[in-house]
Amino acid sequence: MENKTMKPEESLSIISSMIETEKMRFGENGFIYRFWGWLVVAAATLQYLLMYIDYQHHYFAWFLMLVGGVYTGIYYSRSKNQVQMPLSGKLMAYTWTAIGLNIFIVSFILPQTAGEMLLLFILSFIGIGTIISGAMLRFPIMIVGGILCNALGFVSLLTPFEYWGLYSILAVTFADLIPGYVLRAKYNNR
Repeated sequence: MENKTMKPEESLSIISSMIETEKMRFGENGFIYRFWGWLVVAAATLQYLLMYIDYQHHYFAWFLMLVGGVYTGIYYSRSKNQVQMPLSGKLMAYTWTAIGLNIFIVSFILPQTAGEMLLLFILSFIGIGTIISGAMLRFPIMIVGGILCNALGFVSLLTPFEYWGLYSILAVTFADLIPGYVLRAKYNNR
């Protein structure tokens, strides 16, 4: 077998093709981003309604995130059997697993310790994960969404707790919902 030297353009074309394949295989149709976005909207809305009726444990609404974590695990374990997950997908899965565990610890195990900075921690974790995912997918909308999510975390330090649900909804709108729907539109166009 003879060795053939590739031209730089050919190598670049192959690499670009591999990146596009990775984006399509892991990015799927943006379902998981839309799923988490709407789950946060549901939890924030439920918490607001529970606060409105003066339910003492209104924060129980956020236990929906645990259900979402279990669902996501099942979703990816089933889809992993169908298609070999690319390296970028594995890295994002580990990144989001670590972020999810940290959010769980800060939110459910150490909420009093985090105190008035709780939403800052949560939105910062989500913002960082979204920026990493956007960079790996080469998806600028997601990177901007991560930056806005992070910024809203800092803005939450200046506002009363009652508005935190609104900041959560705004954050996931930019970090998850908009990118998720854009990914779906791109996926459908392919």
